[in-house]
Amino acid sequence: MYISIDVGGTNMRVALVDLEGEARIVRLESHPVPQDYKVGIEKLCGRIADLSAGQKIEGIGACFPGIIDKDDMVTTANNLPDWTMKPIKQFLKERFGVPVKLLHDAQGAALGEAIFGAARHTDRFVYFIWGTGIGAADIKKIDDHRYYMFSFENGHHIMDWDGKLCNCGQRGCPEAWLGGDMLKEYFGADTANVSDNDPRWDFVVQKAAQTALNTLIFHPVDLFVFNGGVINHRPFLLDRMRPIMQERVQLFPMPKMVLAEKGDQAALLGCAGAFMVDLI
Repeated sequence: MYISIDVGGTNMRVALVDLEGEARIVRLESHPVPQDYKVGIEKLCGRIADLSAGQKIEGIGACFPGIIDKDDMVTTANNLPDWTMKPIKQFLKERFGVPVKLLHDAQGAALGEAIFGAARHTDRFVYFIWGTGIGAADIKKIDDHRYYMFSFENGHHIMDWDGKLCNCGQRGCPEAWLGGDMLKEYFGADTANVSDNDPRWDFVVQKAAQTALNTLIFHPVDLFVFNGGVINHRPFLLDRMRPIMQERVQLFPMPKMVLAEKGDQAALLGCAGAFMVDLI
């Protein structure tokens, strides 16, 4: 059994994961993330202790929405600034006496789809997050036990130098138009209350297609796997992006674009799956 942790900007999910046979989540809890690191890490440890009671835990895998450096420190997390540059990995390792692995959230979810989901039959793909934020990971299977993977911020390349101000401080980022909160601002309402036929989606689809094309230019793969709250709740957006991309793509073949099979469980399965493979 493994403990998987998916820390987001608002909530943290903690799961007990069984990798014997077909990988499955045995128990899952979700709780608000305290902004204060000391409060948050103790709360997290309490949830881990509760879920692992009576179980033999082989390892703890955790993913965070921020940049993780070579020393396994979360160096940047816009939504959780007090969690940056803290010894999270060492703290959990000493508290529970098991191996601990930290991943960027895109890496964790990409690995879940690579091992257990929509990309399990391919050797390389781009995992594309479209939810509260925009992000991606490029993952390549070297052999049955080794994966080369890195995450990248395709939500923060510049599409319009004088464009809309983004939360990152730049202007003209894809996330400034496509992020979940930005879409709510654009529509003036929760997107759940916006009809699929609303003509304002045309602008959103155009920006999304442009973002996907720019991603393809730097990461020419045959498969894009999309996941995240926005695209999962509005899958028609993917269908409408395809013809725009097919019309404009010139340098590389049009990739196959599919929704993630594991949905919001991908990151949790990936954090556990990280103990099955070596990331290089």
